[in-house]
Amino acid sequence: MLILEADHLITDAASPVITGGAVAISGDRIAASGEAADVRRLCPSAEIMPLGAVCLMPGLVNAHQHGRGLSQIQLGFPDDSLEPWIARRRGRSTPDVHALTRLTAFQMLENGVTATLHANYSYGSGDYEAELRASIRAYEEAGLRATICVGYADRGGLVYPPADQDDFTSTLSPAVRTLLDGAKPAYLPLDGTLDLMARLLEEYEGHPTITFAYGPAGPQWVSDEAWRALAEDARARGLGLHFHLLESPAQRICCDALYPEGVLARLERLGVFRAQASAAHFVHARPQDISDAARLGLTIVANPGSNMRLGNGTPPLAALMDAGVDLALGTDNCALDDNEDYLSELRLGRLLGRDAGSTNEEQTRAFFATGTEKGAKAAFLADCGRIAPGAMADLVAIDPSTARGAYLDPDMPVLDAIMARSAGRDVVMTMVGGRILYREGRLTDADMAAARHAAEQTAAATRPDADTRRAADDLAEALRRHYRSNA
Repeated sequence: MLILEADHLITDAASPVITGGAVAISGDRIAASGEAADVRRLCPSAEIMPLGAVCLMPGLVNAHQHGRGLSQIQLGFPDDSLEPWIARRRGRSTPDVHALTRLTAFQMLENGVTATLHANYSYGSGDYEAELRASIRAYEEAGLRATICVGYADRGGLVYPPADQDDFTSTLSPAVRTLLDGAKPAYLPLDGTLDLMARLLEEYEGHPTITFAYGPAGPQWVSDEAWRALAEDARARGLGLHFHLLESPAQRICCDALYPEGVLARLERLGVFRAQASAAHFVHARPQDISDAARLGLTIVANPGSNMRLGNGTPPLAALMDAGVDLALGTDNCALDDNEDYLSELRLGRLLGRDAGSTNEEQTRAFFATGTEKGAKAAFLADCGRIAPGAMADLVAIDPSTARGAYLDPDMPVLDAIMARSAGRDVVMTMVGGRILYREGRLTDADMAAARHAAEQTAAATRPDADTRRAADDLAEALRRHYRSNA
């Protein structure tokens, strides 16, 4: 048994900060927590590890990201509106998915993230299962706790319905049509998706850090028949469903056309909310959508940096919280500072979600929950996001004070200091399932430099040639014109 002692301990968003706190860990679980003297009495034979002038708290949960270890800027794609930006990526060949996901996992550990939801994503290799398994293996090797979404889409891969894809394609140049003709299936068919989930659940039953959920891509990408089948299988197996929802203006227009009764009302009729569910983005939600989300118990994962960088605007965070919607947060591998600094992204969300009707303490605690307890709920992780006996020993130690060379008034509440100024550089330790995976600037069981090198090698190897890049750029501009004409 191990006892971690720290000058400050935060067990959850609602509880007061404990001065001189400690957490006892047995195996991969928390055995006890509280004042250090009390924890020592409960666990007299435990090894003591003093962490000093830090705040020990639940690990952060990145509740929506795709395992892209290199940003779009690093890969040569400037920020743009969502749909043209997606199109420009078509020019690249399939990278080493394992290398990119492993780098992402290491970056999250460096930034105090102990658990994540790996959202549906396909590089279009034609072998979706191989891509997914490469990501799973990367999270296993890194030790990061991960909910892996088995993705699915069966429509709207080029233009959103109800637009006719053949009509759109007929307007494109021969070079762009050649680029599209070479595209391979992004996902498995429906029966193959259900079969893959069944096999993964059997193979990974009882795994200490890997769990699964369904990842239907979003309403504009998934047919009613598929929603119904995935929701039923999720309900029967006790799995969650995680999907994109109303991310861009074009998606708002599409959903208005496809779901005149309301997109969440349609998903409710299809049985989606008989299972656990969370949805990312929700930028273009209207008051009725927000009301429906609250009524249905849908957890929303905001991605504020990504939403602004990709031209979608700011998510309605204050309105969501006022309505009682559970709110989590993700980086979407497109954080505002072009890194995986989760604490900075959490601070951005807090600033965007300020509500003049709430006190500073209420807002601070609410957004602390967004990064911990609500993130765990969004990722369908029952025993994460808080420090309590029996919970997973997923912990992070952060130093917002003078130990990092910056003066901090001793009367400043530590949680306010963390939420107002801490960043990834202030993470001192990251522990997942009782294992210290990051300590004082270094991964304990991995070589970050080697991981970066592997990711950069695959990025260089998959660069498009000039003609392919030009065709992808032309496709992006054609999509821009298409969605402008339908606005």
